[in-house]
Amino acid sequence: MVRLRARQQIKRKLLTLWNSVSFFIEYANIEGFRPEAGDLDGGPRGASLPLDRWLVARTAHLVDKTAAGYDASLTVAVLAAYEAFVDDLSNWYIRRSRRRFWSGARAALATLWYALVQSLRVIAPVLPFLAEHLWQNLVAGAAEDVPDSVFLAGWPEPARADAAILAEVAEVRRVIDLGRQARAKANIRLRQPVARALVRGTTLAQGHTDEIRDELRVKDVAFDEGPMPDVRLRPNLPLVGRRLGRKVGAVRDAMRDGDYEELPGGGIVVAGETLAPEEVLRGERIELAGWASAEDESVSVAIDTTLTDALRAEGRALDLIRELNGMRKDAGLELTDRVRVVLPAVLADLLDHAERIKEDVLAVSVDVDDAVAEPAIEKVA
Repeated sequence: MVRLRARQQIKRKLLTLWNSVSFFIEYANIEGFRPEAGDLDGGPRGASLPLDRWLVARTAHLVDKTAAGYDASLTVAVLAAYEAFVDDLSNWYIRRSRRRFWSGARAALATLWYALVQSLRVIAPVLPFLAEHLWQNLVAGAAEDVPDSVFLAGWPEPARADAAILAEVAEVRRVIDLGRQARAKANIRLRQPVARALVRGTTLAQGHTDEIRDELRVKDVAFDEGPMPDVRLRPNLPLVGRRLGRKVGAVRDAMRDGDYEELPGGGIVVAGETLAPEEVLRGERIELAGWASAEDESVSVAIDTTLTDALRAEGRALDLIRELNGMRKDAGLELTDRVRVVLPAVLADLLDHAERIKEDVLAVSVDVDDAVAEPAIEKVA
């Protein structure tokens, strides 16, 4: 049983890589994308968006981590670094870039190709047959004047990972994870839009409002403002006792009474003293009516749980989009095939979201027909 589970885990992880390569090949073929030999070590051209720069930095980080693993003769460290990279590639870069791939953005294709190919070069000693097979499809069969084999390509040229963009995206993903935990507490599914998210305790994520808004399906994101749950705070006595001496009692009483000021980053000002985040112990959170929250050390995210009729209708429209895309897949339609959408009268109110529906399912029209009982699609000849 243990061996079977291990085999299933390996299959799932390799399937994530395989699906990422397949995704790239599908869209590269649609757009006629052809990589060039100079992109192997020179990096993707036009990768100026933060998401592209993050993947280039994440790839450099992978090269560093796997090199350290090989130097230490720790195959397990190499595999762990590679698995984490593939997960980031698939569940962050590709997912966040889908609309760019739909529109044929060359920078997105070039960046994804570069990341995939560099990852094959570092994993080839551990997964030789798979790396060589994918190299033949991604490199030798796609670009001119490139090594015929991954084993002739050598180790990637060392590149300096952009620590700043890596830290920013890590913080953004931390915020998103907390937001999803807050939604789960309130039993609000991810496809249901909500009005507002309040984020506290982070400065790194403040330049990525669009990503947070999209991932959490919120209309507005605010930082360090608005209502927040009542949290019972206590001083971390082993840290502050000696420093504050007799003032500890006054500080403790003020914190108990809620007489303190929160600082960005998780510290507080209380009884005339400034306490660092590690000097503050945060206890039970008392949620405010209409809000759900989650926190991780100094960072917290609160979600407005009040759903208006407009928000509920938008959630139904997103459910419909998912259903229609399932119909496209079941019908065996190509990625570029256009369709007509017909809705029953009971879904007529979703015509307010017709443009979003057309964009997400590649529809030329969205109409209502009293004669149909269920949503339907028809391929446009």
